[in-house]
Amino acid sequence: MRDYLKPVPGVEDLTDSIRKNPALLGVAARVAAPYALDAARKKLQEKQKEAAQAENDLQIEEEKQAESKAQAEQSAKEAEQNKKQAEEARQDAEAGGMNSAESGTELPATAPLPQMKSWFMDNFGMTGREMTEILIKGKELKVLDSIQPLLLLEKQSTLAQFVGVSPDLVHELPLTDLDYDSLNKNAKRLDLPFRRFVKTWVSAENEVEKENAENLWRTTLDKSERLSHRERSILKNCREVLSSRGAVNAQTLKSYGVQASPAEISSLIKSHGFLFDIISIGQIGKSGRGLFYDIMRRDVILKDADRFLAGLIDSNSSFKFDTRLQPRLEINFNAPSAPWYVDALLKEGITGVKAEGMGLVIEGEMAVRKALETAESHLSKSDQYPSPQMILNALRGDKDTLIVLAYDSIDKADKPRLLRKHKITVDDFDIMKEKVKASG
Repeated sequence: MRDYLKPVPGVEDLTDSIRKNPALLGVAARVAAPYALDAARKKLQEKQKEAAQAENDLQIEEEKQAESKAQAEQSAKEAEQNKKQAEEARQDAEAGGMNSAESGTELPATAPLPQMKSWFMDNFGMTGREMTEILIKGKELKVLDSIQPLLLLEKQSTLAQFVGVSPDLVHELPLTDLDYDSLNKNAKRLDLPFRRFVKTWVSAENEVEKENAENLWRTTLDKSERLSHRERSILKNCREVLSSRGAVNAQTLKSYGVQASPAEISSLIKSHGFLFDIISIGQIGKSGRGLFYDIMRRDVILKDADRFLAGLIDSNSSFKFDTRLQPRLEINFNAPSAPWYVDALLKEGITGVKAEGMGLVIEGEMAVRKALETAESHLSKSDQYPSPQMILNALRGDKDTLIVLAYDSIDKADKPRLLRKHKITVDDFDIMKEKVKASG
């Protein structure tokens, strides 16, 4: 037997020998065939699965588009029907200006126009003008045509909110889409100038008088919205802070880098904050520290719950106890947005908080203690009695302080019962109270 390979003329290597040997080639084919067949079958199954998934995705997307189109068509039909009803009911109405004897006829009291001025904002989170711009950019002209009745009703509803202004003037007044947005956003501030403009426009006898009326309206609108570059920068910075941090007061805005005094910040927000969607959300006290600001939003963000609570507690709050030594923190927070801040505080772990009367209320030992501990690092040092820090010490286990605070808080008729319950004489209580006050 040879222990070496003998070269064969015409054969270069092992692979070449198999290729040139019919018997070995057949064996290789029989061995490889099943594996190749399985691989091909597996690949075919994967392709079929991908095709089925793609077909399913396409069907789902077509159904979504069909549903969206149906909803848009239905909304357009309803808007057209509402428009016809409103026009039929108002067919005897004449265009009016100011709601006074010298301004011509007034609008009929019956058949009010459907409230559509916030319909796009409520349903799509944007104005009709912004929706139009998106559809034009996306070349969705058919959809744009279908919502024209809705856009018209939105403008008519905007006009109808001003006393004595006829919605029918929508086809005559030289107002831009931006004008309608400004009227919607600043209806109270622009009420008198706009109604004065409408009266002047309607009573104008020639085109020159109409042009003068329009120029005066433009001047009024532009002047009210004119700001210097520095003032715009201040308000823009305020909006960025409020957007990321949530509701804060002017002093806190300055501490976050707004380059202006708290007084100037408050003044700018009051006069032009609406241009940046900045609003006042609560008057806590008469000082600037008590006025909190936020941006218009559906959900409240409180990334600085500690500062927010500290400002509320320092500005105008009171603590009460019952005979069971259970605390109640009452905060004067006169704002329609108070329920939003209840939800935000609950998300921050402040339990037992609710909107009540003219403010917020936090009840229960655990809830009040959590609120005070959250705000502790930002509470101001004051000589008031009882101070928030004294309340917190009591809730952390200082029983003497707790009894003294409860005694001062409850009704006169309940005071003797409280002392008897804790087996404290009047003389002992007087000594206890002096020590508590001395300790601060």
